Amino acid sequence: MLFAQPAFVFSPTSIPNGQYGAAYPRQKITVTGGSPPYTFSISKGSLPTGMSLSANGVLSGTPGAAGTYTFTVTAKEKSGGRHEQGPDSGDQDYTLVIDPASLTVTANNASINYGSPLPTLSFSITGFVNGDNASSLNTPPAITTTATVSSPPGTYPITASGATDPNYTINYIPGTLTIHGAVILASANPATKQYGTADPPLTYIVSGLPNGVNLTGSLSRSPGENVGSYPITIGSLTAGGNYTISFTGNNFTITKAAQQITWIQTLSIGCSASSIIQLDATASSGLSVTYTISDKSIATISGDILTLLKPGTAVVTALQSGNGNYTAAEAVSDTVLYQSTSLISQHWNDVLFFDNSSGDYIAWQWYKNDSAIAGATDPYYSETPLDGQYFVIATNKDRQQIQTCILTITPGTAIPAGVRVFPNPAARGTSVTVVSNYSADALQGAILQITDMKGLGLRRIANVQPSTQVTMPSEAGIYVIDLLLAGGQKTSVNVLVRN
Repeated sequence: MLFAQPAFVFSPTSIPNGQYGAAYPRQKITVTGGSPPYTFSISKGSLPTGMSLSANGVLSGTPGAAGTYTFTVTAKEKSGGRHEQGPDSGDQDYTLVIDPASLTVTANNASINYGSPLPTLSFSITGFVNGDNASSLNTPPAITTTATVSSPPGTYPITASGATDPNYTINYIPGTLTIHGAVILASANPATKQYGTADPPLTYIVSGLPNGVNLTGSLSRSPGENVGSYPITIGSLTAGGNYTISFTGNNFTITKAAQQITWIQTLSIGCSASSIIQLDATASSGLSVTYTISDKSIATISGDILTLLKPGTAVVTALQSGNGNYTAAEAVSDTVLYQSTSLISQHWNDVLFFDNSSGDYIAWQWYKNDSAIAGATDPYYSETPLDGQYFVIATNKDRQQIQTCILTITPGTAIPAGVRVFPNPAARGTSVTVVSNYSADALQGAILQITDMKGLGLRRIANVQPSTQVTMPSEAGIYVIDLLLAGGQKTSVNVLVRN
């Protein structure tokens, strides 16, 4: 009696997709319904290149081409099994889909300068498998751009398209063509000016400028007007939107300005009561002027105030040392001539006396109407009548010379004197009367002092009255009687003592 054989049941009845160039996940095919062990084989159709089915039913490998593959798997019992008529077998149809791999074509970015030919456009491809490369594609990609040789500066798309291959799904990434302004080279020239003056024009040199193209605008510099160096920048210089200026800067230098001292003040002074003078030198820069003096015994200077101390001459120098914006000015000097108000005086109608009560002076030269009087080298001078303008240039012990104030004498006019002596001339050792033009109250605390022409004090008399008796020295000569008031005022008279 024959029994019906149970049908072979395959598992699984369908298999997953694979991908081109990727290892297929091992797939085990099994059967039930027969007597194991089984032997598996492909009885119809075919697998993709690179894949195989093992005798024990394992499907594996790396697909060598994308596509849809149908095949029949036959499972067969071992020969000599339990069925007398021979081994039994079963079949199962399968469909295997091998998906294309993913390929990305990227258009490469490119750039040119305005007016240049379009570059050769290129692309790069990622995602090749199985040792493939661009030459493996059935149709290579085409690459294009919307830009032309006359396109202005800007960005333009680069597009890749048209590639085909059954083993790949192809994706595209666009690129960019950047057209830069054509490069023009411009270099600033150095510039300089003196502090306080107007800026000169800023100039430059240029190369690479196409015919018919002109630069417009101007350079600029960093702000500032003090002495120093300031960068020169491109400012508003332009060649239009189609061009880029490659600019090389330079330096704008401000140098120190020169300055001058102006001083026209007359320093021949002292014939008035004032002993304080305000110096008035000015610098063209407006900076303050300082002063020095060669002999501080003649006068002192504080700020711009000159204070006279004693008759004589000294050199006053005006200085301006400059600052960050000005160079030092050339020094300007002037000579201060301090003339005493009381060194010469008229006594009688024919005699002039020089007051050497200080004993400082050793030589004299008398002048009349600006001319030296020959032989007039004594501390007194006499002529009949006195008529004209008189002064003395006297030399002191330090060999310094001073000029006295001018004494103008007109014949017949009254002789001014704060103190008068009667008789004058006087005999040796006799008494004379000293008459002053001051009241008794004004003479409170006053002193009469007698000195010789060398400045040696011989006698001091207190309790001075408007009329005072004084005994003259016993030796002949010229003597000075000084009236010293308590307030510091002084007036003098010369007395000639004869044999």
